[in-house]
Amino acid sequence: MRCFSALSSGLTPPTPPPPVIRPPNAAADHQFVGTQLYIKHLNLNNTEIAKIPDIANSLGQTFSNNSSSNNYSTKFQGFRNQAENQHLKFKSNNLETYNNPLFLDELRDVISKSHDSAVGADDFHYQMLKHLPPNAVNTLLETLNNIWFAGNFPPSSRTSTVIPIPKPAKDASDPNNYRPIALTSCLCKVMERMINNRLVWFLERNKLITPLQCGFRKQRSTTDHLVCLESFIREAYIQR
Repeated sequence: MRCFSALSSGLTPPTPPPPVIRPPNAAADHQFVGTQLYIKHLNLNNTEIAKIPDIANSLGQTFSNNSSSNNYSTKFQGFRNQAENQHLKFKSNNLETYNNPLFLDELRDVISKSHDSAVGADDFHYQMLKHLPPNAVNTLLETLNNIWFAGNFPPSSRTSTVIPIPKPAKDASDPNNYRPIALTSCLCKVMERMINNRLVWFLERNKLITPLQCGFRKQRSTTDHLVCLESFIREAYIQR
């Protein structure tokens, strides 16, 4: 309650709404009748689907089918099975630095760099975390360390709310014309980023990532590969 009071006390009439409340956009694919949102029906295999639970199940099944590994080619599945069946030469005594308890500085750093986004099933918002008093931050750190060592992962962090977003200029009655957006727990993402920072630091420091990988690395991008490709093409023309 004190956290909410501290947050609300800093609000003034000129305060813009986005940092606290994001009003929904008026999508062209939705229609309002009075104050009620009129949800269009779906059409799947020439069958009209009008009930809300049936619409949700149809969209969920469509998302599942579109992301299924059954869509992969036989050749790709062969490569994938071969790679996944390779034995990893990895031994650990669990004394590596990335297995240490999570530190307060790590938690504060990740929270401070978090951007406002929609909440997950636990309804924890980044603004709440940024305005926690010191005692609450310490309690949060103890909770995360309990998850880290005991593996007591909260069920709310295993659940995501999937929002179907209609693709622009597409038939909204076709379930294939929606893309899913998963809203996951902000607390879960905070812990995930803390662990990811540790792993990336360890991999980079020990040079365990191939120099050929540029994506998802600091101070590198896929543009580096495009520059290399251009250089190879120019050299090939020169050597002709």
